[in-house]
Amino acid sequence: MKTVLDEVISDGINADHINRRVEDWECRLNALYCTVTEWLPEGWEARQGVPAHMHEELMRKFNVDSKKIPTLELHNRSKSVVKLVPHALWIIGSNGRIDMKGRESKYFIVDTAENFAPAKWEAGRLEHRCEREVLSREWIRRILN
Repeated sequence: MKTVLDEVISDGINADHINRRVEDWECRLNALYCTVTEWLPEGWEARQGVPAHMHEELMRKFNVDSKKIPTLELHNRSKSVVKLVPHALWIIGSNGRIDMKGRESKYFIVDTAENFAPAKWEAGRLEHRCEREVLSREWIRRILN
């Protein structure tokens, strides 16, 4: 399987491949959002957020239409909101990145799996991108509490 770097420098890339990657990204996002929803601590609930506009450079290069992709909002009883918003699919060193932002906290979630492989999510603080850990129920609960 190709990595993101292999993909962006490949001569064999075409619009069909780009469309398949975008569809895969949307499926991985939806699956992640379901998992995060199941992991929420007491007092938190998940709601569908305003869709994000996706039209990355490779999509434009191969005339692939822009797409609205899902976001997720996490709400608690004290009116705190944490938003999960896809940042980009084509990120060197990962298979997509999601930004997770609250009022004072900023985190990221990346898929470290190869293209079209099952997702392997890792997460960390945005200001310390090299320090990340496997995304887990414990991690979600720790940052929301």
